[in-house]
Amino acid sequence: MALNERPLNPAPKGNLTGAQAGTTEAFRTPVSALPLAPGQAWIEERTRVAVSRNINVSGKLVFQEPVRIEGNFRGEVSSSDLVVISEEGAVDGRIKTPRLLILGSLQGDIVGSKSVVLGPRSRVKGRIEAERLTVCEGARLEGDLVVGRVVS
Repeated sequence: MALNERPLNPAPKGNLTGAQAGTTEAFRTPVSALPLAPGQAWIEERTRVAVSRNINVSGKLVFQEPVRIEGNFRGEVSSSDLVVISEEGAVDGRIKTPRLLILGSLQGDIVGSKSVVLGPRSRVKGRIEAERLTVCEGARLEGDLVVGRVVS
């Protein structure tokens, strides 16, 4: 499912009390009625492609603008704005940016972020330090989390 597809919210699972059982329809509101996640707006934001598809790069990338990684990168990425790892993109290393959208894969650490969004097909293994973390249904996350404060 693409990030812009908007299915119905599933009903809650588990044992429900009598009062809760009668209100399960409230959980089945269309997702379109909910506000868009930051990730959707970030996908549409203009970014510079730092690593193109089918390209492998190692090293340290430092940007003062929004950047997108569509290929394979090993090392450290830092941006003063936004980093997007596209669905085909993969990063093995460390990312430092105020805003991060992961649609592909990351194996490594995210440090000092204000907001991190894991898209529905993202795969993350490592440590995340962020003020806010949004995990879309279908994302895979394995690692340590420090959410609610930024540790730089």
